[in-house]
Amino acid sequence: MRSSILNLLVLTSLVSTIACGSNDDDKSATATVSIKNDFNNAEMAYQPPWTICESYYLGQQFGKLGLGDTSDAKKVAPGLDNVLLVAAWDDASCSPENSLPLASKNEEEIVSGQTRTIALNMANHQGPCPPQGVAPIPEAQYTRILALWPSYNFKPYAERTENTECTGDTTDADAGN
Repeated sequence: MRSSILNLLVLTSLVSTIACGSNDDDKSATATVSIKNDFNNAEMAYQPPWTICESYYLGQQFGKLGLGDTSDAKKVAPGLDNVLLVAAWDDASCSPENSLPLASKNEEEIVSGQTRTIALNMANHQGPCPPQGVAPIPEAQYTRILALWPSYNFKPYAERTENTECTGDTTDADAGN
């Protein structure tokens, strides 16, 4: 009886490992990701005119994306992370004075073998000087953006609402971040 229980436990463990995937630590596992600038999504009540100047997810740079554009697909290690961005308000040239550090509101997950496009839009982003209803960007994501793209000269986190795009005279600039 005792050996039958032991055999059953070993068999159950083996089946679980095979069924659930035993390569979670496999460094060669990859997934395929694209980033979409979905800020012009017609299903949203408001479409802020953000050009994504820089984009980053799980160790990969995805680059500049105009409204409605989708990046090239890139291989990433499976994982969970926020999409980090620099976006410019109504400025396809991405001038630093019109740019802000933004991030996806939620950590986005990708698993081995998956192909996924992560769309960034009004409902699922956060920024340094958000209007009511948009979450403020956490310090950890903000600090990572500063390290990735220092050339934008964004203010330190404690002064994030003093970034040029946050203090602009237009109320439209405050509406989307």
